[in-house]
Amino acid sequence: MIIAIPMSRDRLATHFTKAPDIAFYDDSQQLLARYPNPAVAGNGGCSAKKAMLNLITEQKADIVVVQFIGERMLGKLLDAGVSVSQADNSLTIKELLTTAKDLNSRLLDASQGRKSINHDKKGGCCGGSSGGCGCGGKKAASSVLEPRLLHVPQHLSAVDSVKGQASASVQYAGFRVVK
Repeated sequence: MIIAIPMSRDRLATHFTKAPDIAFYDDSQQLLARYPNPAVAGNGGCSAKKAMLNLITEQKADIVVVQFIGERMLGKLLDAGVSVSQADNSLTIKELLTTAKDLNSRLLDASQGRKSINHDKKGGCCGGSSGGCGCGGKKAASSVLEPRLLHVPQHLSAVDSVKGQASASVQYAGFRVVK
């Protein structure tokens, strides 16, 4: 198990994406690596925050420890399969690593993060009068829990020749069309 901790002055950073460094620890509380945070170097824009997320996933972090995190970044971490544990920056590294494994300290939903005031001021990622934050992308629909829309293909709908109306001859079993 690999635990990522955003660091500031050898302590847990209070703000996740503004941490100067990200440290990666293993199960035995040994420091594996410490990298400069790409989100700080890139002035905190969308692409820089994406680079931060990529660093965490490339290092195969299972858990990220945070004190405060925005709801958008929290959602992206959770979507990437990374668990997020909340702790206080007054704890030592050893205490943070122990707390990270405590399931009661986990954040499970993006709504548990802080709402971004600046994101809304900029008009969101995809526009607004100010042009948005510059990422140019549209919010991707999550395919994890989103049900797919079912429709009856035209060639499967039968018309009752006697009444001239479409009959309901198509049945569904889960997401597969049964003929």
